Amino acid sequence: MPEFTDITADQARDFLASHGQDSFTLLDVRQDWEYEEMHIPGARHVPLPELADRVGELDRAKPVLAYCRSGGRSASAAGFLAGHGFGQVFNLQGGITAWQGQAVSGGPNLGMNFFANAASPREVVLQACCMEQNLNRFYTALAERAKDREAGETYARLAGFEEKHIAWLLIVHRQTTGETLTVGDFLDQATGEALEGGITAEDFLDQNPGLLESPQAALEAGMAIEAYALDLYSRMVAAGSDPESEKLLLRLADEEKAHLKALGALLDRLGG
Repeated sequence: MPEFTDITADQARDFLASHGQDSFTLLDVRQDWEYEEMHIPGARHVPLPELADRVGELDRAKPVLAYCRSGGRSASAAGFLAGHGFGQVFNLQGGITAWQGQAVSGGPNLGMNFFANAASPREVVLQACCMEQNLNRFYTALAERAKDREAGETYARLAGFEEKHIAWLLIVHRQTTGETLTVGDFLDQATGEALEGGITAEDFLDQNPGLLESPQAALEAGMAIEAYALDLYSRMVAAGSDPESEKLLLRLADEEKAHLKALGALLDRLGG
């Protein structure tokens, strides 16, 4: 069998964190229902029975990290890819069962409707700003309702992060369009109800009932939302868009990955 490399969950996390979102393919070869139940953010979903027919959708020039539930199906996929011209192929030992990093739920179309009309880079930036603005309001509301003082302070800090991200998006908007807008005008053009990643506040609260209990819960909530955003931007790239919008979506995905890393560092310090 052609060669591929088995890697541990720790090695996989290090690999994903140290590579730009456009420099590799994270491949989920499980069935549709398994992917919808839980998957690693940014994963390209091609069930193993479909891989032979859809191998042309994958870039042979990029490293591929394949995973399944426990590592068996993805080992078969990795061997197949290695035999079909993919130069660097990794298999996640233990599969998603061994994964200790962020995960998200939902099908391949989750949140895509929020970008349904975002064909141009300008529209992509405005929709991204809309989600950031809604998340800022969400964190602010949680800060006011938190039962724990430190949890409230943590949510207030997360709201501040989103204000900084909105300011960054305004710069991206100017670079992309050449338009000079005030922050107020920029926010007025960004309308919608979704949080980052396309998930609604109601759905997220239903999935995470303990959000108000502790600063750890606050940071974990922030990481979960950033993971949804990373996943959405990655799925949008995979779905195809014009080249300039694709570059912007990849830039947004890498920004969400950086946010995840920063929140993880905060969580580690809190735990210490």
